[in-house]
Amino acid sequence: MSAVRKDGEDLLAFVKKFANPETVAVEEDLGHGYVRLRVTEAERRQALQDIRSVEDVVKELVRNARDAGADHIYVSFQKERGRWRNLHVLDNGRGIPRELHQKIFEARVTSKVDDVVEDYFGVHGRGMALFSIKRVVEEIRLVESAVGRGTIIHARIDTHRLPEKKDQSTFPRLEESEEEGLVVAGGPHNVPRVLSEFALDTEGIEIYLGSNSEILSTLYHHSTDLRKRWAAGGEEAGRPLWFELGGIKEGKSLHRFATENLGLAVSERNAFRILEFEIPPLMSINELLGKSGGEKCARRSDLHHQPKPFWGDQLARRLSTQDLRTLGDRLRDVFGEIGDRCWLTAESPVIKRRKDRLIISLKLHEKEED
Repeated sequence: MSAVRKDGEDLLAFVKKFANPETVAVEEDLGHGYVRLRVTEAERRQALQDIRSVEDVVKELVRNARDAGADHIYVSFQKERGRWRNLHVLDNGRGIPRELHQKIFEARVTSKVDDVVEDYFGVHGRGMALFSIKRVVEEIRLVESAVGRGTIIHARIDTHRLPEKKDQSTFPRLEESEEEGLVVAGGPHNVPRVLSEFALDTEGIEIYLGSNSEILSTLYHHSTDLRKRWAAGGEEAGRPLWFELGGIKEGKSLHRFATENLGLAVSERNAFRILEFEIPPLMSINELLGKSGGEKCARRSDLHHQPKPFWGDQLARRLSTQDLRTLGDRLRDVFGEIGDRCWLTAESPVIKRRKDRLIISLKLHEKEED
C-alpha cells in the first residue's frame, strides 16, 4: 500500500512539475481576471488569522481596495446605538464587472490568480476574505462597482458578536527608525492603528477615516477638484463613482446622491452643512501621521485640522457661522425700524454662502394691529 501511495505521490509531483501552475491552482475561470481557486490552493494561501474583530474586517477591505489598484481609499466608520458598527469602504480602483457582483462573496473567488500577496499584515489572496466576513457580520453588500470607476462596500456589524476595541479615536504612537522611517511603536490595536499601519506600509495610497458626513464632504471636495482637471483637459484624472458629486449645488440633491448612489446615510441638514462648508473635508491619515511625527498620539479630531483655509474662489467661506449670526442679528434690528413704518414684520434672516456672494432671505408678514 505504501508503494502505491508513493507511486501516486511521485506521479502528482511529476504532473505539477510540467503543468501550468494556474491550471493546478484554479478550479473555475470566471472571466475578467477573476477565478475560483481550488480548495487546496485556498488553504495554501490561508491567512494568518480569521475574521475575529471589527479591526480585521477593516483590514481585509482596505487590502482588497489596494489590490484593485486604488490610490484613494475612504473609510466611513460610524457607531449606531452603542452596538452596531456601520462601515463603508470606497475606493477608486479597477472596479468589479457587473456579472461578478454576487460571486465575489463566494468562497475562493479572487482576482489574484498568479500568487498571494504578502504585506505587513501577512498573507492575502486566497479568495476567502469577503466570504469569511459575510459569515460573521449582520450584513455586507456591494453598494456599487463599475470597471474603471472603483468599488463601494458596506458592512453592518453587531459588536456584541464581533467585538472591537473600546477606544476608536486614538491613533498609535509613532517613532522614527533609521532603517524604516516612521513605525508604529504603541497604542490601542484599534481601527486607526490598522489604517495607520496600512498607510505606513503602502506607498502611493491616500487613506481617509471619518463619519458618513465627513467622508461625503471629503468626496465632494475631491470630486470638485477632479471636475476642474477634467474641464482643463486632464482626462487622466479618472471618473470615480463619486465624480458627479462636485456638480451638485443643492442640499437635497446632495443628500439624494449620497443615499442612492454611495449608500451613505447623511441627513439633508448635514448635506446643506457640507455645501456651506460647515463640515469641511478631512486630511488624509498619511498627512496626519507625517505631521504628528511621533511626538504624541494623534486623535481622529486632528483629521479636521486643515493646514490652511480651504477657500479657493469661495470668498463667502471666509465668514464664519458666528459672523453670519452677527450679521443676521444686526439685519433683524435694522429691519425692525423699517418694518414699523411699513406695517411689516420679518422672520429671522436666512443667510447662505454661495462662492463670492451671500444670499439673504427675509420672510415678511403683515404687522397686526395692537
